[in-house]
Amino acid sequence: MPSISDDVVIIGIGETPVGKLPGWGSVQIQAQAVQEALRDAALSVRDVDGLINLDPYAIPNSMFSTTLAEYLGVRASFLSTVDVGGTVSGMTMLQQAVWAISSGHCETAVVVYGENTLTGRPKGVHGMMLKTLLGGEEWEEPFGVQGMVLPYALVAQRYMHDYGASVADLGAVAVSTRAHALLNDNAMMKKPITLDDHAASRMISSPLRLLDCSLVADGGGALVLTSRARARRLGAKAVRMRSMAMRMTHNSIAQQPDIKALGMREAAIDAFEAAGVGPGDIDVALLHDAFTVSVLVTLEAMGFCRPGEGGAYMRSGAGSLGGRCPINTHGGLLSQAHIGGMLHLVEAVRQLRGQAGRRQVPGARLAVVSGNGGSFTTCGAMVLEGA
Repeated sequence: MPSISDDVVIIGIGETPVGKLPGWGSVQIQAQAVQEALRDAALSVRDVDGLINLDPYAIPNSMFSTTLAEYLGVRASFLSTVDVGGTVSGMTMLQQAVWAISSGHCETAVVVYGENTLTGRPKGVHGMMLKTLLGGEEWEEPFGVQGMVLPYALVAQRYMHDYGASVADLGAVAVSTRAHALLNDNAMMKKPITLDDHAASRMISSPLRLLDCSLVADGGGALVLTSRARARRLGAKAVRMRSMAMRMTHNSIAQQPDIKALGMREAAIDAFEAAGVGPGDIDVALLHDAFTVSVLVTLEAMGFCRPGEGGAYMRSGAGSLGGRCPINTHGGLLSQAHIGGMLHLVEAVRQLRGQAGRRQVPGARLAVVSGNGGSFTTCGAMVLEGA
């Protein structure tokens, strides 16, 4: 089973404001997130010798880890820029940081992502501008498949066909995460919604409506890692990673397998087995939610409920604060902001440190984070524990 060294822990988290940050570029946003995480860890840039980041999608920048390191003044002995998609990139950055620290390549590493996705797009343009290619454009764009909404709409159509799911099943995810966002001061959405509001929101790509889609936003998030021994010396409140697993099944949407054959199930099995826990042991879950259907598919793949029962799980309140396993307590990509899933990882650490304030899950000890890049192209699962 895939394992992660117990000798490396997370000791700092940081996030920028989210929404519109006019005048901020990707470098400035990532730098701000790093500074916030270092402040939380009671460290400075001088203490950092490892830096791992994800380069911006809207305005690609080659060798972006060196660009950011130079801007911050980091003298690094380990650098990496990672992109395997969505929250899986954040998990992989953490994984690389653990390997780098445990093997002696650096002592303190920061992982970070952020960009000006909202204010950086041209006027009159909606959605997320992707100036990087994904590899399947030649076979997809002639048939109108562009961006991320259409591929996920196809998944949602198939899900509803296979399981007889309803609009209310999708809506239950949107309503729950919006309620959580209302408890997060750093969330874009401040207005509660109902199932009726969801059903009445305009169609984007059938069956996905406006309230099924995540929020394009400016913003960034970062985490600081170091050895457990150094964390003790610093008196840091640490969180450790128990396990991380990944599966890749396809790139082009034309090659995507059936829902049950997506990589999330196997990634979750590996992550839970490596951590020695199961879905019933998890106190809080931070699940990929670029679109509502992703939460339903992931809940079922991870074993929180049986196939086709994700909607019932959410409608029962099991995924809401006070329920069996609260999901996306920060509001998620749907109602806080779509920051590449980095804030899912930040929220997991915050919950396990007991620092989530009004949205704190009492006694949270174990968290699971899921991610998928592309349209379930890469699927990842990570189990974290309060150290």
